[in-house]
Amino acid sequence: MLLINCSNREKNCFKILNDIKNDDDKLISLSNKKMNFCLGCDACKNNLDNYCVLDDYITNNVYKGVLTDNKIVIASPMYMSNINGILKNLIDRMNPFYHHSELFNNKKVYLILTGQTSKEENEEEINNVINYFKGLSEWLFQEFEFLEYFEGYDNLNNDIDYEKKIETIKEKLK
Repeated sequence: MLLINCSNREKNCFKILNDIKNDDDKLISLSNKKMNFCLGCDACKNNLDNYCVLDDYITNNVYKGVLTDNKIVIASPMYMSNINGILKNLIDRMNPFYHHSELFNNKKVYLILTGQTSKEENEEEINNVINYFKGLSEWLFQEFEFLEYFEGYDNLNNDIDYEKKIETIKEKLK
């Protein structure tokens, strides 16, 4: 399983992914990594030999994990009532897999979100993100499941159901 931390920091999302990680899983963190923006050049559409003309962490690390793992767990904080820029950039960079959908066959993408406010206070925004990912699953990764929302932003101890949520996630990922 490939676990991707899309937070700018290695705090909450990273901790959650570490807590659900098994020994044979690969955890990558996109914080402080060189990640270029998609150029929209469609070179990946015509020539998939290198997947992308950009040479950065996504091309050299993320693509390899996406190709080899059937389960991909993404954790991201919510910024401004939506996904953060790192996750949006990652989605944009999945363009080679859009053009060559056979590369994403039999992949299931899971999403974990964190935020400062409670799930109830953030329900509409969470549902918007879930619907966005459901839309992506129609043309990119075929299967999608929202796993959980954690509140607490800088202090996961504020999420009183933290341990229960972690155990539930582990069961779903078996």
